[in-house]
Amino acid sequence: MNNKKKITMLDIAKICNVSVATVSYVLNNKANSRIPDSTKQKILQIANLYMYRSNPYARSLATGESHNILFFYGDNDFSIYRAEVLNFINQLCTYLRPYKYNIIIAPNNMIAKYNYVDAIITYRVDKQTFKQLGELNFIPLISVDCFIDDNLFFEINNSFNEIKNNNTIYLSLPYKDEKIINFLSSKANVYFIDSFQSLQNAINNNKTTIVCLNSELDKYLTSINIEHSYLNIDNKFKFDAIIKALNFAINRDDVDTHQYLID
Repeated sequence: MNNKKKITMLDIAKICNVSVATVSYVLNNKANSRIPDSTKQKILQIANLYMYRSNPYARSLATGESHNILFFYGDNDFSIYRAEVLNFINQLCTYLRPYKYNIIIAPNNMIAKYNYVDAIITYRVDKQTFKQLGELNFIPLISVDCFIDDNLFFEINNSFNEIKNNNTIYLSLPYKDEKIINFLSSKANVYFIDSFQSLQNAINNNKTTIVCLNSELDKYLTSINIEHSYLNIDNKFKFDAIIKALNFAINRDDVDTHQYLID
């Protein structure tokens, strides 16, 4: 079946070898204990693959009107980290406005099924959290700052080519992804700052050049007169990749790669 063709419940029923009533029960989220979980999973996957949508937000996508994207981020109690996340969200909202995408923040970072959104962007989460979201939501998921290593999903990460193993310490706000943490640690002397105490320890224990990898850390060190430099990794290139991934994923376009590394 051409995935650009408008699909009906009857089409889904034929593909899944079930009745139209079964498809209707599953897509409308009606309780029916007689439908096996494996059947529900297959129906939802086929509906997602061929872009079947029954809610008003998906219909607005078809008409070219504004549509909603859920933003789910890895949380941390550290105020500088939260300021960095807020700055990222504000920049992303501004960037996506001309494309008529609306950002909705996941309430209390709940891992749940989210209706009336057309895609989910995760930011600095771990692979387990991403997987749990994917098991509950049969819509495109796009990972930012976490290596998923699965061609079903788009992932957007920094290459960190500017980081060198020399007489320098790098200060970075924390990541949830062990692969990124290990990669950065192998490249240079990187301190992951998740509290004011860990920041103070990094500063006190090193008498060499300090380089910040985050704008909010840079602002804070400037405010307390700590000599340092700032490696500005421009978010615009990350946002360029996000809009490409969103358009490709929502339209179910065939692409050569689902991984973007930002220099």
